[in-house]
This record gives sequence, structure tokens and C-alpha cells, in this order.
Amino acid sequence: MQNENIALQAKVFLYHLNNSNTENSIRKDECWTLMQVSENTKKEIERDYNPTVMTRVDPEIMQAFSISVLENVGTQPRLKLMRPSIDHIPGSDYLIAFPSTRITR
Repeated sequence: MQNENIALQAKVFLYHLNNSNTENSIRKDECWTLMQVSENTKKEIERDYNPTVMTRVDPEIMQAFSISVLENVGTQPRLKLMRPSIDHIPGSDYLIAFPSTRITR
């Protein structure tokens, strides 16, 4: 049951990422960066990049959630990732996505 819940949460995250991709007219040559981050890093990224899509994840399931997102991103033809992996950072509370070319400063 836990794995089904994680997979569902990953699909919801990708749904929001797809919506943001469309609403913000992300070009085909722009890539999204996915990162596991802490609260402070999340605030910095939200300040420096636009748009951002994030979700709070229990640190106990963060690794499984990240893997599920990566497995399902292949089913999203409009999403292009900067790297096909997410570094595991112990103690991370958020998974955040942002197009690294869209700096707000």
C-alpha cells in the first residue's frame, strides 16, 4: 500500500510539473532540474528561479518518491530533465523542480 501511495504522489507531482511547463511556456530546449532540498535551500531556489514546483516529502520515503518521479517522468513527453537522476541528500524535506535557465535576478 505504501508503494502505491508513493507512486500516486509522484504522479500528482508530475501533473503539477506538466501544468507549470505549459502555463509558463517552457521551450523544448529548456530543461528542468530536480533536487532534494532542505527548507532553507527551497527558499533560496524559489527566490532565484521562476517557476518552481515543489512538494514536501517525508524524509523516510524521499528516496522512494524520487525514484518513482524519475520512473514516471519518461511518460511525460513535454518534460525534459537536465539530468536523469536526483542526488539523495539525507534530511531533505522537499523535492523541487525548476528550469535552471529562468533566473529571476
